[in-house]
Amino acid sequence: MTSQFSYRIRPMLPSDVAGVLDVQAQAYTDILLEDAGFFLNRLALAPDHCWVAVGDAARIGAYLIAYPWIDGLPPALNVALPSLPVECTHWFLHDCAVHPAAQGTGLGGQLLQAAAAQARALDYAYASLVSLESAVAYWVRQGYAPASDSSPDLTAKLAGYGAGARYMTRALSAT
Repeated sequence: MTSQFSYRIRPMLPSDVAGVLDVQAQAYTDILLEDAGFFLNRLALAPDHCWVAVGDAARIGAYLIAYPWIDGLPPALNVALPSLPVECTHWFLHDCAVHPAAQGTGLGGQLLQAAAAQARALDYAYASLVSLESAVAYWVRQGYAPASDSSPDLTAKLAGYGAGARYMTRALSAT
């Protein structure tokens, strides 16, 4: 991978999906991997909310998948959506992953800032995400707080994300 100073953040394109899959495979365990169809589905539904950090030789160093959603129940992993909900109240950050060679460079934070600025520009006031147990402290530092809801429906949804996954929210106005 290249250094943090040679990455350019831009909207994701369908042609980026192979590179996104490579970053995902390097960043996650097999149980969390989503297929190309998932990424193409979210990109088709919400192109203004999907981003990549591109380095030398057009290599993807990081990506972020987000889309308008509703508060409370996150969507299932690796499941195509026929459409987005009609009354979207939140910007849902589905995934933000950085290739291990680019971790620790601030690239994930830069990608998050660019994407959140776009969400604010599109008038989303709140953001939500599901954090893996190992990343909760990172998301707290980014201004997210674990939701207090412990409904059976939310618990069932979170189980698909792995043990210790937490639903988290924040106001987008807070930078």
